Amino acid sequence: MDGNCTNPRKFSYQTLACATNHFSEKDKLGEGATGSVFKGFLRELSCSVAVKRILFGSKYGMESYLPEVKVLTKLKHENLVNLVGWSCNMKELLIVYEFVANKTLEYHLFKETVFLTWGHRKTIAWGLASALLYLHEEREQSVLHCDIKLDNILLDSNFSPKLCDFGLARPVEHEQESGYPTVLTGAPGYLAPECKKSGKASKESDIYSFGVVVLQMACGKPAVEQFQENGTKFELKLVDWVLEKIEGGENVSAVADPRLGLSYDEKEMEQLIVVGLSCANPNPYDRPSIWEVINMLKC
Repeated sequence: MDGNCTNPRKFSYQTLACATNHFSEKDKLGEGATGSVFKGFLRELSCSVAVKRILFGSKYGMESYLPEVKVLTKLKHENLVNLVGWSCNMKELLIVYEFVANKTLEYHLFKETVFLTWGHRKTIAWGLASALLYLHEEREQSVLHCDIKLDNILLDSNFSPKLCDFGLARPVEHEQESGYPTVLTGAPGYLAPECKKSGKASKESDIYSFGVVVLQMACGKPAVEQFQENGTKFELKLVDWVLEKIEGGENVSAVADPRLGLSYDEKEMEQLIVVGLSCANPNPYDRPSIWEVINMLKC
C-alpha cells in the first residue's frame, strides 16, 4: 500500500463521493449489518481504498459507530487492515480503509478461484495469532475485536491475513476480568457459549472465535452446518464434529479438508487441530491465552 495512505485523516464528503463514483452499485464490494462497502480511488493520495458507508437510523446514531474510528486510529499492525481516514455528518459516517484486493478468507475457503494451499493456511493462522497478540497484550490498553470470523479476514496478494471490521471492538484494561458488555451479532458458530449467557465479550471469547476459524482452515467446513432429516432441521457445530471424531479415535485425515489431498504435513495438521479445539473449549477458563497459542503454533 502507498505510504501516503498510512496516516489517518478526515476527508470531505465530496472527496469520498467522487472517489467511489458517488457510491456506484458497480463499485460495491459488499454489504453487512451496519452498512455497505465500496471500492474507491483517492487521486490526491494515489491509492485504492475501501469506503464503508454507514447511514444513521432512528435506532443507532453517530455515537454507535464512532468507537470503530477511535479504536482504529490507535492501531497499527501488518495483520490488521489500515485505517486511511473518515468523514462524518449528522446523516452518515464514511470510514476509509486500505483496499485489500484478494478478497476474504471465506471466499477462498468456499468459493475459491485460487486454492488455499497448506502453506497459505499456516501463514494465515500465524498472522491472525500475531494480530490477536498485538490487540490483547502488546498495547497499553487491550482491544477486544468481538467479531472474528472468516468474512472479517481479508487476504493480501501474498495470502497474509488482515483482520477487519472493528465495528464491535472495544478497548479494555489488561486486568479487566469480567468481560465487556457488547452487542451480540455475527454469523452462527463463532460466538463463545458464555457470551450468550452474560452478553459480555472478553479476551477468552476472541480466542474462541479464533479457534473456530483455525478449525475451518484445517477442515474446510462451515462453522455450523444445517441439515434436514425426516422433516426435522438440525445444526451441527464444527467444534462438536471435530471433537467427536478425535475423541472417537479417528486420525487427522478424517477431519482434514479433503481438497488438500495429501499435500499437508500430518503433524502440522494435528497441531492446528489441537490449537483450534483448545481455543474453542466451551469453558473459557480452560482456553489458552494468546501467548500460549503463539507457543503452540511454534512447536
